Amino acid sequence: MGQHLRIDVMTEDDLGSVLAIERQSFDDPWPAEVFRAELRHSWSHCHVLRGEAAAVVGYVVFWAVADEVHLLNVAVDPKVRHQHLGRKLVDYLSAFAAEHEARFVTLEVRRSNTAAIALYESAGFRSVGVRPRYYANNDEDAVVMLLDLGSTSQVGKLPGRESGA
Repeated sequence: MGQHLRIDVMTEDDLGSVLAIERQSFDDPWPAEVFRAELRHSWSHCHVLRGEAAAVVGYVVFWAVADEVHLLNVAVDPKVRHQHLGRKLVDYLSAFAAEHEARFVTLEVRRSNTAAIALYESAGFRSVGVRPRYYANNDEDAVVMLLDLGSTSQVGKLPGRESGA
């Protein structure tokens, strides 16, 4: 599948495929209205990953506001998982953030979603906190993760694993 992949801007025509992936991926899926709202917001970026025959095999939705990019939603069709497609979408997000001179990328992820946490960690994200009972459908905590792209704050860069953190 690798040689036929491309990332495009999501359109209304993609929503059927995106919603199918969303429903297969999450216990509390976004409804169509939420995706439609994201398509309308000037600060929201919605992209699809296309595979063979231009079929949607994944998507990513994120906000770019001031010097921050915030990941809202990312998923890959269960039929094509374990092919590093999620990593391709996360790398796309990180490259977008760097190109647009964002200082950091943030996200929240369910504490129980160990596969997603491992993916984000492999892409350079670090856990920086917890939002207790963040998810309304089951009161699960969210792990807050951050990818520091060169913060100029007084705190400086976040410590990485190599520094013993």
